Amino acid sequence: MPEQTANYQLPLPLEDEYYSIAVVNQVTERLDALLKEREDETAALRTEAEAAQEELSAQLASGLEGLQEELLAMQEQLEETIGSELTPLTGRVTEAEAKIATLWDAVFTNITGNPFTVVLSSLDGLTVTAGVWNAAQSRLEC
Repeated sequence: MPEQTANYQLPLPLEDEYYSIAVVNQVTERLDALLKEREDETAALRTEAEAAQEELSAQLASGLEGLQEELLAMQEQLEETIGSELTPLTGRVTEAEAKIATLWDAVFTNITGNPFTVVLSSLDGLTVTAGVWNAAQSRLEC
């Protein structure tokens, strides 16, 4: 009795047996049937995989559209919130910048003249808490 292959039980003639065309034809038919079966299974799997891929692509596209809409809505909301908060802050910054510029001029500008409209001829009746009296020019100097 001939031996058989482990996976598909194809006949393996013994060395002392005659070569039979019938056995070769039987094996060839069996191999042909198995290859066709595998080809059909592969095609079916490929079709299922393509359908699953198309479905996933459609779901992803739908999900991405939804996320894009949510992001746009969030962006609009942020722009509104920031815009409403930014207007008062801009006014306060402008006001603060003007005050800083005034202080800068007062502290760091070289004073070359008398910025006061009051002329002092003496310090009689006045108490000086800071500065030096320049009698020649009738003024207090810091």
